[in-house]
Amino acid sequence: MSALFRKHLFKLAVVILVFIVGVIGFSTLSQESDSLPSSATFETPSKFDDSGLNVDFSQSSIDLNQVLNGGPGKDGIPALVDPIFISQKEARVPNETQVIYVENNGIERLYPYNILVWHEIVNDVVGGTPLIITFCPLCGSAIVYEATVDNQVIEFGVSGYLYESNMLMYNRGDSESLWSQSLGRAVVGNKTGQELEHYPFQLLSYGEAKSRYPSAQVLSTDTGFSRNYDGNPYSGYEDTGELTFPVSTTDARYPAKEIFYIVPLEGMSIAVRQDKADGVHRVPDTTIDITFDRGVITANWGEAELPGYYEMWFSWATHHQENGIIFD
Repeated sequence: MSALFRKHLFKLAVVILVFIVGVIGFSTLSQESDSLPSSATFETPSKFDDSGLNVDFSQSSIDLNQVLNGGPGKDGIPALVDPIFISQKEARVPNETQVIYVENNGIERLYPYNILVWHEIVNDVVGGTPLIITFCPLCGSAIVYEATVDNQVIEFGVSGYLYESNMLMYNRGDSESLWSQSLGRAVVGNKTGQELEHYPFQLLSYGEAKSRYPSAQVLSTDTGFSRNYDGNPYSGYEDTGELTFPVSTTDARYPAKEIFYIVPLEGMSIAVRQDKADGVHRVPDTTIDITFDRGVITANWGEAELPGYYEMWFSWATHHQENGIIFD
């Protein structure tokens, strides 16, 4: 079997797996909402016909021709709302599993990748602050945002569409908009241009999290949906340079799927290779020093933790050719 044939075979397999995730999701959705209100008068491009999205497509900051259907459809990958948490004694998470650690007002929570890969968004309230914990398997992008915009708490779902191979979230409500998970910005609909605030978190193995944060509760597999949380529908995807969905920019300076740590700061997007992050870095042409210490980031003007996130190289490079700075 030739290498070229194996690459195409793998790409086909990932597309089939994404479709299967969607089929499973559709079969287990609750009977709430998700239907297009009869009062909707928006003109919808043909590629979004029957999508169930109540979005004003006449308002957009991106080229709609670059938006692709990922297969599952709206809520085919079901975001979690009012999630259940359990103690570490009750949890059955392999030590090597990556988890997102979030703390606020003394409340500590862990969100394992083996659950996030099936749901991609968790709508939660941690220590009184509404947050959305997000993960796009196609981009390796783990990002936590505050869910309050203009003093309004927004609940998010998975639209089933992709922009630059990245998940497009949608805000639930009478009028919906599409949001780039990577950018944290509404890109289609009447909220176009509005942005989410990053919230600081750490990404570490469950084994390390248990040692460092023994009181943190763990997201339960009791989600209300039937999923194989011991399996990964994207298994093998990270081991190849091939992308399942195309992007507009090819930047070959680093391997496409290498994970970088990203710090948004004063209009810049600062990227540092995950395995080279620890230490002090001076931002070029500034007096700003950023210190990385085991996933905790601070700047030289204070001790407050800076928010950042993780993302594959190809995805970050696609979105940040204009304002990106790389620490290597």
